[in-house]
Amino acid sequence: MKNLIFKLFLIVIFGGMLFTYAFPWSNYDIEVPFTGKDYKLGLDLQWGIELDYRVDLTEAKLEEDYDSNREKSIIEGLKSIIDKRVESLNINDSIITSASYAGEQHIIVQIPLKWNSSLENSENIERAKAAIWKVVKIEFKEERLVITDQDREERAAVASQALSQLQNTEYNFFVTAQQVQDSNENVIIGTADNLSDVFELEDLQESEDGLIPRIFNVKSNAWRDGSLIISYNASDDNYDYLFIDSEPSAWKAAKDAEWRILNDKYFVNSSVQYNEAFQPMVELTFNSDGADIFGELTRRLVGKPIAIFVWGELLTNPTVNTPILNGRAVITWAYTPEEANQLSQDINTWVVPAPIYLTSERTIDSRLGLNSLQKLLVAWLTGFVLILVFLVYTYRLSGLIAGLALFIYIVIVLAILKTFGIVLTLASIAGLILSVGMAIDANILIFERVRAELREWNDLEKAVKTWFNRSWSAIWDSNVTGFIVATILFIFGINMIKGFGLILAIWIVVSLFSVMFISRVFIVLLSKNDISLSKFIGMKSDK
Repeated sequence: MKNLIFKLFLIVIFGGMLFTYAFPWSNYDIEVPFTGKDYKLGLDLQWGIELDYRVDLTEAKLEEDYDSNREKSIIEGLKSIIDKRVESLNINDSIITSASYAGEQHIIVQIPLKWNSSLENSENIERAKAAIWKVVKIEFKEERLVITDQDREERAAVASQALSQLQNTEYNFFVTAQQVQDSNENVIIGTADNLSDVFELEDLQESEDGLIPRIFNVKSNAWRDGSLIISYNASDDNYDYLFIDSEPSAWKAAKDAEWRILNDKYFVNSSVQYNEAFQPMVELTFNSDGADIFGELTRRLVGKPIAIFVWGELLTNPTVNTPILNGRAVITWAYTPEEANQLSQDINTWVVPAPIYLTSERTIDSRLGLNSLQKLLVAWLTGFVLILVFLVYTYRLSGLIAGLALFIYIVIVLAILKTFGIVLTLASIAGLILSVGMAIDANILIFERVRAELREWNDLEKAVKTWFNRSWSAIWDSNVTGFIVATILFIFGINMIKGFGLILAIWIVVSLFSVMFISRVFIVLLSKNDISLSKFIGMKSDK
């Protein structure tokens, strides 16, 4: 008896602590310590941002082994990389899907945002856009000793081609500008309310389509000429601009005799190594073709610098002392171990198989989802009250115990969802509500088994002792079949169905725990008291 009372005491304390932890105090502006983070809500329950990226498969289609499988591999690889990039920002869980329309491949990124934090949301959007779009490129370059007229003609041709594309209404300004910037040096893109704040313009004249190439001087430490393409946004009253310098940079792509450019195409992986002075270095390993190219370059450039660019930024330009023929290049800099590890990790996991460009951005409203959630909660509360009334009316004190066990079950499930940060969507909440109704089945099986035993033996204590063994097989079978269904939904279902299946799986595990360690303790403890069968389980005859 004392053991049962101690178990009851533990259950009450355990339930109270879990309730304190699981209750959403922050929704009522109440701060309670040790309650963890807020529940994570999906886009159908809170507003968010949707970013649509077009995948540029132009270079990939030139590969000899390109086919539908290769294209699918590229898309899935990009989705995985984007997921890692958003996850690294420690903002809300994103939903990443792919789509194909207008003969193009797109990746759609949906990021939930918070209702009451406009500044944080704005920062998260910009951080997400910057991280997702970042194209990690590894390039080796050599010094450009002279800038020729041909170099300048090529730069003018780049500007002319960009203007031609932008005059085509099918091309998005920033998408095209990003493509030009990715493929060329000394290219600047941006937005300005007043162009004179950024550039010194001569004889600026608007054209009907708002796109004009001009020769201008950039207001910086060194004036440089170049071609400017602008687009006026009437809605925002500002200018989007693309500036292409008339001259290339002081570095040019390092090519071998076959005009192969050493870049991330020949990259295998990176790792952190330490020299004799225990200074961390980032080692880049190339494939066999890359080793041949790098070997030829280092033989030709002995005594001259070779620059290593990552993400378009010059990391270092060491002098080549001896030819390197084993396909292993080392980036040496005044790195801390943490910086070297971060750079190596970024290079390994963030190198994209194909460039992506932001084509559209829109806000997702969740008012429909919130209205549906309110209706779901009303339906759940109504259903819970009706179930409790039915249990108490039919099974008296045992029914009340089942209702209490059901409440503790709900609290346990909510605590699990909150602890592991499981994203709540309308589908997953529907699964939770359904599971509450299903969780009472085991208690009803128990009560009916006890009633059957009482009709045979008319001995309450004996009936309670035997009910578990005789009803457990039925409870176990129904839960196993339910768990199999939940597993199938989670493995093979789409994102919405996955949430539903996950909630069902959690319900099955927790409901078994509830029957074994909560309902059983309450019923056994209640049967130890001198109580009539009508009060205990709603039977007319006394024991």
